[in-house]
Formats: sequence, C-alpha cells, structure tokens
Amino acid sequence: MYIIATTSHAGMKEIEYINDFLKDSGFVFVERKRRSINELMQTYQANGVVVCYSEGPVLYSGDNKFFFHPSMAKNRLEAYRKKSTPDPFVEACQLNNEDRLLDCTLGLGADAIVASYFTSNGKVLGLESSPAIAAIVKWGMKLYNSQISWLDEAIKRIEVVNSEHYNFLRNLPDNSYDIVYFDPMFRKPLLKSQPILPLRSLANKQPLNKAAVEEACRVARKRVVIKELAAGNEFERLGFKPIIRSKHRKIAFGVIEV
Repeated sequence: MYIIATTSHAGMKEIEYINDFLKDSGFVFVERKRRSINELMQTYQANGVVVCYSEGPVLYSGDNKFFFHPSMAKNRLEAYRKKSTPDPFVEACQLNNEDRLLDCTLGLGADAIVASYFTSNGKVLGLESSPAIAAIVKWGMKLYNSQISWLDEAIKRIEVVNSEHYNFLRNLPDNSYDIVYFDPMFRKPLLKSQPILPLRSLANKQPLNKAAVEEACRVARKRVVIKELAAGNEFERLGFKPIIRSKHRKIAFGVIEV
C-alpha cells in the first residue's frame, strides 16, 4: 500500500512534529499546493494520503478517513471511575498496577489504553502489523490532548511498535511480560460504526495461529488472553478456556494460565 503525506492547506507553519513523523513512518512527503486529496492520489498513484494537522495525522483513503481517538476506552474508564463498573477485559487479564502487558493486536488501542490506566507502574506495549495503522495511532497518541489528565497520562504511557506479533514474540526472552493479549480482527464485524470501517480496510485479517499462541505462552509470566466472538470455535481451536460473563454477550475472553 503506497501512502503519501502532506499538510493541510494552511501549510507547515504549525506542524512541529512533521519531520519526525515522516522519518518514523517512512511516508513520502509531497507539497499540498492547494490540491485536493483526490488530485494528490491520482497524481502520485497513491492508495492513501496522510494529512498532518496540528492535532495529529489523518489518513484519507477513498471515502474513509482514519485517525486516532480513544474509542470506547474513555467511556469504559469513566464507567469504572464514576460507578465502579467492572471492565471484562481487566477482569480477564487480572491486571495489577505493576503488570507488564503486551498487546499483540493494537488497532486503535482501546484495550491498551484501559490496560495502561490500570498498570500505571507497569508497562503497556502495543504491536501493530499494519504500518499505516501503527504510524497514525502512534503519533495520534503522542499528540492527543483531551485535557483529562488521567486519560492523557494513560495514553502517553503506551509504547507503539510496528511489527507482526509472531516475529516479535519469538525474539523475546521467556517471561518478558506478565500478560500477552490478542484481539484479532473479527471476520464478522459486530458494528458498522464509521471510525471502525477504515480500520478494517487497513488491518491484518489473518486469524490467530497456534504458533503465535505457543510463543505467547513462553513469553507470558501469568496468562495469555484473547478476545473473540462468543460463538464459534476459536477458543477450542487455539486452546483457550472461555470466560463468558453473560449468555447475552456476543464477545467473550479466553484465557491460558501459564
């Protein structure tokens, strides 16, 4: 996928991060010259255009645009803070304040943000195999400013790495992390929300394989956790014990204690 980067029509005056972003992402920069997104895509035969705004990069591809936002993480954490509502992901991982969690399928990072909030003295590292998603989320997190201190602090603590999880896992020492987490892209999406559509078009849709799970079991000190559709045979295929909080929930977590 060939992606180019540019600025808004206002130019580069306020985009202090653009040089570091270009170096980190490897995207080719082209001058805007008052051209539309479609004109740039046609001129440079690009599959997508990243526009660097002062608040963060946005990827435009076709009719979709993709940018970092806390997704449901903010709502989940507010529910916990205001009503002590338990979070199923946190319960499945049994997170402690000093835990180190490796999120092997970062995406927009909602679960990583929740994990970071609950592990303020630990570490959360998110792997994302799509270079485009990794770049947009990494720099979106760096630049995000909600003026909600507890949310911004959780987001800023997350380290984002562009890597395929199997290769990353097999190069880690034993017991490197307390929890290793997988949230593969559902083959049958539950939601058709606008923010998720571009993510689905960019994300790795390959199902999780047993070799990656075996490496995760070696790397994890406590447990390996997966989020999947409650219906289906993924838990059985991969050797996870399912945790289903309610018969009415479409999503469940699977756990391997190590």
